[in-house]
Formats: sequence, C-alpha cells, structure tokens
Amino acid sequence: MGRSNNGRDDSDKNNASTPRRTFLKTTGAAGAAGLAAGCLGVPGSGGGSGNPTLNILTWEEYADLKKEIEKRLDVTVKFKKSTSSSKMFTGWKSGKDKQFDIAVPNNNYVPKMMQADLVDPVPKDIVSNQKNIYDTFKQFSENQFTKDGKQYGVPIRFGWYGYSYDSRKIPESHDESYEVLFSDKYQGTDLKGEVVMYDNHFKAMSATALYLGYEDAFEGDKVSLSEKQIEKVKQTLIDQKPSLQGYISADPTYIKQFRQGNFVVGQSGRNEIVEMWSSGDKWPKMAAPKEGSLAWFESAVVSKKSENKELAWKVINEFIAPKLGANLAKVGYSPSCNPKTQQHLSDEQNDMYGSIKPSKLQDFIPFKAVENESAWKKAWEQVKTA
Repeated sequence: MGRSNNGRDDSDKNNASTPRRTFLKTTGAAGAAGLAAGCLGVPGSGGGSGNPTLNILTWEEYADLKKEIEKRLDVTVKFKKSTSSSKMFTGWKSGKDKQFDIAVPNNNYVPKMMQADLVDPVPKDIVSNQKNIYDTFKQFSENQFTKDGKQYGVPIRFGWYGYSYDSRKIPESHDESYEVLFSDKYQGTDLKGEVVMYDNHFKAMSATALYLGYEDAFEGDKVSLSEKQIEKVKQTLIDQKPSLQGYISADPTYIKQFRQGNFVVGQSGRNEIVEMWSSGDKWPKMAAPKEGSLAWFESAVVSKKSENKELAWKVINEFIAPKLGANLAKVGYSPSCNPKTQQHLSDEQNDMYGSIKPSKLQDFIPFKAVENESAWKKAWEQVKTA
C-alpha cells in the first residue's frame, strides 16, 4: 500500500518489505483501460497534439489524472508505472533523469536524489497549492527536502503505520499504545497467540523501539539505536513470542487472516483497514499509537535535466489541486497532503481517505534511513529464529 502496504516494492527504503498497494482494485476500470490504451506512454515519444510532452515516472494510480491535467494545461502527459522508489532512484542515477521530467518517490528517496544532484528546486510561486498542505508535511519538507534554503520535493499523498484491532474484542475507547502488541492480556482480552507483526526488520523493530521509549532515536536524519538499545529491542521481540500468532508481510494475507479471526490485533498500515472498510467490514479499527506512527508520503520531484521544468512544476501543482487530489485519493485509497481535497469527497470517502485530523499527524515519524542497519538485520534474524 504504496505503500503491505500498499502496491509497491520498497523493501530497501527501510520501511516496507512488500508492495504498498497490492490489494487495490480501484485501478480497475479506469486504470486498466488507460494501460490498455497505452496512456502510460513511452518515454521520449511525442504527444501528437502539438503540445509539449512530459514523461512522468510514478505509481500507476496517477495515470487516472491524465485527461484532467491535459484539459487544464497545454501539455501531453505520459505516465510510466513504477513499483519501487528504489527503482526510480537507481534508474535516474543511471541516466533516466534525461528521459523523465517528473518522478514521485517516497519521501526518504528525495534526499538521495538531492545528494546525487538529480533534481531541481521547487518554484513556490508555480506550485501554489503547496501553501495549503498540512503543516506537518510543510515541516517534513523543510527538514528532509531543503538545502541551502531551497526545497526540492513536493508532498503529494500519505499513509501511516500503527496497529489495527478487532473492535468487537478490544474497545475503541482503549488507550492507543504499542503496549497492546506486547501484552498477554489487554483490557480483559486474552491476547496469547492473538498478535501479528510485520515480517520486516524496520517496521517490527521500530514499533518495538517506540514502545520502549526510544523516541529520540527517530529525531535525526537517520534512525539511530545504540547497540544496547538494539539488544533490548531484540529481547523484547523474543519475549513477545507467547502472544505472537505470526509474522505477516503481504496485505492480502493480512486481510484474509484478520477476517478469518486468526488474530485480534496486528501491526499494520492504514491502507489494509481502508480496504476492509471499503468492502463493508466495519469492525476493524486502526490506531495511531501515542508513542508515534511511522509515516510515508510520496513527494514529486523534477529532473534537473528536464527541458520543460516550469510546465513540469505546473503538472505537480495539479497533483495536489483540490479536485485532482481528491480523484487521486479515490483511486489510491490514500489521503492527499492537501486537506482542501476534502470538499470534493463524500462523507464516507472522507472517513476512509480524506478528512484526517491535523492533531493525528503531530505524532507522525517520517520514514528515514537506518544507522547501522546491518546490526538491525542481524538482531532481527535472531528474533525470527528464537
């Protein structure tokens, strides 16, 4: 689910070992029709309309915006689907930055593109919709995307990880804390063998570190746990084993197991639960733990080698325009970074992927690289084999 977690493979971005949007059926009619008609295009091909052509490397749902963007701007947009921020970065680094004007990786890849001198700074007068995005993402942009006073990425849409639970067994009024993942019993509910965790070192160990109170480790440019803290995280995960039903990596597996009642509470991304809500399941609930939620947000960049930079930024501005941003939220089940999209969504749609209280975003921790990741991986293997 983008981001599962959602339909893409970003295993090496230190946050998701499996696709983020695997389950999404909503690329369905519109997305499949677009693919069949060739609207994803071939980089470098002409538009045939006399308008400039922009080539965009991004997630497949963005192709649904093609007609609206071309209607608003004198441009032909050609979308090329990617399934990995890593592939976007390595492709651009190997010369594809000449072929594509725009890419939309996850936030933790924008600094890599900046360091590799692949992207151009944001002209804020052109990307006018950016002034309306949530303050949280303005702050994240300042921290992650800014160098020498210039910003290089524009937040587009987002999601987060916490835990989901069966509200028929754990009341919605409970204190939302990672403690529930490490308890034999919680508010009268026996949780022995009823907990699942992600089969991913970054997600599982990060949640454990936050549970243990190591919030300071997430404040720098990289997540940095000391050797002693890594050892404590490892032992806590080993001690969790009596409550553990198992480790799950893929969204469809998570959803199937949850519906079958094979666990009561599980570490998850919000997209899994939105998918269940959209199918009529109302009992699954998603918690944003008070200790903090790991968050991803896609961020658009423009190639330094683009010959149509100004027009490229105008297209990016449309990604977060109220109406088009709402359309993107509908097909991707992920909220826009611009809350003004909410006026173009129904009450039900806002409940699922539109209206997010700004207070909920305050405890978000953006995805980052990991310091001494080899030690994390070694500890994780020891957890798995214990």
